[in-house]
Amino acid sequence: MRSVHPAPDQIDEARVFGFWVRALPEKIVMRARPVRLVHGILHVNVSSSAWAQELHHMHDDLLARIRAHSPQARIHAIRFRVGPLPELPHIYRPVPPKPRKVSLESLPEELGRVLATIGDDELRQKIAAAAALMLRVPDVRRRAPRTEN
Repeated sequence: MRSVHPAPDQIDEARVFGFWVRALPEKIVMRARPVRLVHGILHVNVSSSAWAQELHHMHDDLLARIRAHSPQARIHAIRFRVGPLPELPHIYRPVPPKPRKVSLESLPEELGRVLATIGDDELRQKIAAAAALMLRVPDVRRRAPRTEN
């Protein structure tokens, strides 16, 4: 019967766990995951004691965000402990950053000449983007502010 119609506390747990995975930054999700919700206390396993301490400092903010999302769960505390992290749901996929468009003219002249010899456009653009990132070259998608004449 429970597999078809879960108890209210199981529904609250699922909502909170889903919120944790979807709404928190990837660096937290990869190192800390909820494991159970009992009597208003959310128990979260973390990958190390350093992360337990870091998240303990973020306790009030995390609790406020969870309460805002799932007030019916009546969570009043979060407990962090070092332990095994449950597998991420299959629906969770971190969103990779969009690749930067970089013009060869924005790179140092010597690097631009070498990149111009690469025949594969996609490979050349990826190498140029990596070089621009390391050299802190501005993104060409950003436009200079307009000046009125």
